[in-house]
Amino acid sequence: MTETTFLRCCVLRKANATMLASLCVAFVACGAPPANESEEIVATASTLEPAINLSGIAESLHTTGAIDRTNPFFQQLGTNPRTCETCHSPAQGWTTNSITNTLLFAATLGTGPLFNLVDEGNRPDADISTFAARLNTFGATLLQRGLTRFTRRINAAAEFTLLSVDDPYGFSTTTQFSGFRRPTATSNETKTSTILWTSAPATTVNAQLRTILAGGVTLHEQGTVPTTQAQGDAAGDFMFGVIFAQSFDFKAGLLNSDGANGGPAALLAQPFYVGINDNAGHDPTGQPFNPNVFNIYDGWSKYAGLGNDNSVQAARGAIYRGQVVFNTAGHCSGCHNTPNVGGHSFPVFFNTGTAEPPKCSSALPLLTLQNKTTMETKVTCDPGRALSTGLWTDIGRFRAPPLRGLAARAPYFHDGQAATLKDVIQHYQDRFTLGLTTQQINDLDAFLKAL
Repeated sequence: MTETTFLRCCVLRKANATMLASLCVAFVACGAPPANESEEIVATASTLEPAINLSGIAESLHTTGAIDRTNPFFQQLGTNPRTCETCHSPAQGWTTNSITNTLLFAATLGTGPLFNLVDEGNRPDADISTFAARLNTFGATLLQRGLTRFTRRINAAAEFTLLSVDDPYGFSTTTQFSGFRRPTATSNETKTSTILWTSAPATTVNAQLRTILAGGVTLHEQGTVPTTQAQGDAAGDFMFGVIFAQSFDFKAGLLNSDGANGGPAALLAQPFYVGINDNAGHDPTGQPFNPNVFNIYDGWSKYAGLGNDNSVQAARGAIYRGQVVFNTAGHCSGCHNTPNVGGHSFPVFFNTGTAEPPKCSSALPLLTLQNKTTMETKVTCDPGRALSTGLWTDIGRFRAPPLRGLAARAPYFHDGQAATLKDVIQHYQDRFTLGLTTQQINDLDAFLKAL
């Protein structure tokens, strides 16, 4: 099977997966819901900005009470048909996902606004003259991994140099190279300490958000007229107010029912604070301290002893048990410690091995970096935080992003290397020798999908 034929098969498989999700929604809406929840399901189906995914339905809310589509975030401000929404879609968890990217590619034959060589595809001068050529250009990066391409350079003042680069597309050199990352989800920013994969804000998150429209319009929308400060402020304030979370699970039903506090409404009410307690045993809001990062599914603890009989109650028990695994399996709650959000409470960056062999995909450039002082070398597919700090110790470090709404945003990690949440779990199982049982992995997967 040729690469092109393989990618065409991926298009069909992913399209079928999304259609299956839609059919599941229709089935759930027509079938018998859990007791006393029929009216709630109708309400869920008619909410503002629902996002269907393979696990259920996620929803967006806004702190202003409405999503204002006259905001500059949704406006075409450049010379191409793109807007911020092109790569930060509410239907895709305020980023992009591989399934929807593939469906858009199939629907537009690879000519939609997203498929622009300014920042997508395997190289900026790739062949896009035919459908087969476009599939080859966008397939391995944008379709399979949901990646955006950036031209990167190593700062001359950095503690290291780029000794060599192995680019499967023949574009990168030691002077400039292609870097690929997943677009950051522009949601739940009121609950975070930093917004980008490797950026630590010098000011508040809201202030940082107010600065990003100008660069986005210039690069991604190929703008020639500078945006105004008023436009930047309006777009930043809009992004700061977006709340996104999974609200309905195909197996467990509504995630804010029967004593649970899932869904975006509860997340909107959740204050952001550092995930540690004071000496008096209270959290910074004055409430008695809960030592667990997540407690939104404590109300389903009554189902923890149920087996896997495919009932709604058993599914809720699995989600609760997965929450316990998350809270107690050290490395999960240690890095994702913001209460009921799952980001890190401080702008701290972590190297969990996702940007080094053997995790580096053959679809991405491989860089060999050399320390100027010790002459030590490191091989990586993304220098991570070190690109901005120039520090040798920051190579391969990335932020721990917020976890709410994960089910809508596959694939995972900064480079989309994990196709599913079970792949994410398996990475940490191997990396930190967590020793999770098959049951614990399944329960943790169920919990993460319900966020």
